[in-house]
Parts: sequence; C-alpha cells; structure tokens
Amino acid sequence: MDVKRRPNETIGSALRRFSKLVQQSRLLNKAKASRFYKKKASDRQDKNRAIMREELRALRKRLERLGKYDDETFEEEKRKVKQKLDL
Repeated sequence: MDVKRRPNETIGSALRRFSKLVQQSRLLNKAKASRFYKKKASDRQDKNRAIMREELRALRKRLERLGKYDDETFEEEKRKVKQKLDL
C-alpha cells in the first residue's frame, strides 16, 4: 500500500488515510490470523456445527412467529435442541 502526502496535508491526516486503507484491505487481520497455527475442525465437527446452526435458525424463527422470543426462552430451547441432537 502506498499513501503519498498531498500538498498542504498534515502528517496526521496522511497517517489516518493510511490506517483507513489498511483496515479496508483487512491485511492486518490476515497477518494476525496467520501468526499462529490454527488446527482445522474435523468434518464431523463442521457437520455438527452446520446442523446446530440450522436448528437454531429454525428455532429462532419459530419462537418469533409465536411471539415468545426472548433470551431466556431461547437458551432453554437451545439446551433442549443440543440434548436432542446429542452435541
């Protein structure tokens, strides 16, 4: 990335522009993520997460339709779903 100082631009302003450019490119996030080795999840874990995500999405939608959606009810139903799926 290259940021050149414009005429009559302060150093602080140029630095802010550079920082914004770095954040938008997500280059720093990629560098931090690759700093340490991260073990990949197994296929079974990925599949279980996908199943759980779909079940919770359906549960949330069902509770909202019934007008019973709140954090406490959702957590209680989530626990039941986990037991049902044996996760």
